[in-house]
Amino acid sequence: MTPSASQAMQAQQQYQFMGNVFVADSVDRGPRVLYDRQTAAAGATLASAIIFYGHSVAGQGQHITNLLQANRLPPPEAFLVVSLGWRISSEMLPADWLAIQKSYFWQLVIGRKPVMEGLLDHYPGGVGIGGFASTNSGTAALVQSINNGHPGIESQRRFTEYPRIIPAEVNWSMNLVQGSGASSVTLVSSVASTAITPAYGGMDLRIDADGVFDAPVQ
Repeated sequence: MTPSASQAMQAQQQYQFMGNVFVADSVDRGPRVLYDRQTAAAGATLASAIIFYGHSVAGQGQHITNLLQANRLPPPEAFLVVSLGWRISSEMLPADWLAIQKSYFWQLVIGRKPVMEGLLDHYPGGVGIGGFASTNSGTAALVQSINNGHPGIESQRRFTEYPRIIPAEVNWSMNLVQGSGASSVTLVSSVASTAITPAYGGMDLRIDADGVFDAPVQ
């Protein structure tokens, strides 16, 4: 007996379902932080634009970013951003961090349009440690004192009533931009490590975007 068209279609759909590792027309929605990190060596002159979220897990590793693709989310992934925070490494020198704060502002760009902007100290990291101070015997009177503020998520600036949506397959980035007329930033020389302290110096910044994430169901 020759199967009808509907029976053939059902058989094909059943076959596709059995071999498909994703559940069709479904997403796993929940909280997630999308992060990306940029570094520069001590003594380096920083570029006038430093682009975040241009990395991928395959290219740079999950200690740098948790994006599968640079500057975009593969479908059906999407992200609702409700909070942003800049995390400063405890190994950065105060002089470098202060110079970056004075010369740069940030823009969240979705598609071709900046949809948010601000200064780095307006959006604290809300992570890490609350405070620290360490001295280095190799340099007189060095006291390392910068920190990320209070280490609580409530310390991040949140905008839950006015979130920003990043859909799938749309280019997006967080751009750290040198202001018009601002001085260029050359990082100071590093401070050597000792038996009890690390080597200080260089730029090590991470942007954390907190929100609601849509992922495929597997």
